[in-house]
Amino acid sequence: MSDKLVGGCQCGAVRYSIGDVLPPAYACHCGECKKQSASAFSMSIPLTYDALTVTGLPKVFETTAHSGRRKYNYFCEDCGTRLWHSGNNPPTAITLKVGTLDGSADIEPVGHLWVSKKQTGITLDPKTDQHQTQPDDVIAWRNNLGQ
Repeated sequence: MSDKLVGGCQCGAVRYSIGDVLPPAYACHCGECKKQSASAFSMSIPLTYDALTVTGLPKVFETTAHSGRRKYNYFCEDCGTRLWHSGNNPPTAITLKVGTLDGSADIEPVGHLWVSKKQTGITLDPKTDQHQTQPDDVIAWRNNLGQ
């Protein structure tokens, strides 16, 4: 298996492997994503939870998404690394955090959400799909990335 298809938290207490080919990634520039990544944006890949083989037991905390729906945020309780989000607990469809992959250097986002909140100085490729906020059906948008 390629090292691009394995990942986990910073301390190694939670590890995962992905049995599928990675779908395209997207970047979100909203305030919550900036805060959880401690950076200018966060990159995610939409997957089904069944695509992961997980060792270790992530913790979860619940927040409210921009849509008003509940969002479950999975992280390592030892080091605090955010691993993935889901609209369900237990998770079904997830958004895996790209930075948790062991080999993520060649992953480039094909779409951007919340460009209206983009950090000054960040330049986006004009060929990418960009939304000032997010599409009405963000799940359908994520599932159609790169098509």
